[in-house]
Amino acid sequence: MITVNVLQRVFRLKYQSNTGTCFSVDVDGNQYFVTARHVLQLKDAQGKIVSELSAGNKIEIFRHGRWVPTDVMKVKHSEVSDVSVFVLQEKISAHPMAASMDGVLFGQDLYFLGFPYGTGSDFGALNGGFPVAFIRKGILSASYFDQPGRHFFIDGHNNPGFSGGPVVFKQAGKTDFQVCGIIHGYHPEYNAVGGNLVALENTNSSIVIAYSIDNAVSLIEDLKKSSTTSLPI
Repeated sequence: MITVNVLQRVFRLKYQSNTGTCFSVDVDGNQYFVTARHVLQLKDAQGKIVSELSAGNKIEIFRHGRWVPTDVMKVKHSEVSDVSVFVLQEKISAHPMAASMDGVLFGQDLYFLGFPYGTGSDFGALNGGFPVAFIRKGILSASYFDQPGRHFFIDGHNNPGFSGGPVVFKQAGKTDFQVCGIIHGYHPEYNAVGGNLVALENTNSSIVIAYSIDNAVSLIEDLKKSSTTSLPI
């Protein structure tokens, strides 16, 4: 069963025309929001980035059945992974949750949360007016922990809208969930054409791609070092 400290940290996010998922972590009394970098980018038909979230912009968080614009105080994008961290003017209260890959094992159960196609459960005031994310389950099936970005693969199934959502697990013998990764997307299926593998459009192989939470922790440390004004507490 996914606990309240996880559920209350996952939010439906909108940046201009993009929607996805983000989640919060607390470090040294300050709150930071984590998502997939591509959710915070707009691209043209050729794939060129034409807009990316920066400090002073606004994002929108879905609450009480509508999109609520919120000022972004600080933002940092990873150069080695599909991960971004930002700070909002408002802090959203939640129970503690550790952000670490410590104790994660191959073949272990992982849970990931998000808003596929923009949908979630509505519990009204029980979750402060925020929708409650879908929960899906898979196992840690492969990894590239020795490469920049430290991405890994989950044997599971996700859909558009899960991007930026948290991957959580419990260490053996412990009862608390901790967040170990950020959802990037999924591998398409492939066909062999002329001796080469060609991705099939609009297919989902059920191989979920995620990036290590270490990327977000590193970005948070960079924001702390470069901070010239106090963050919301």
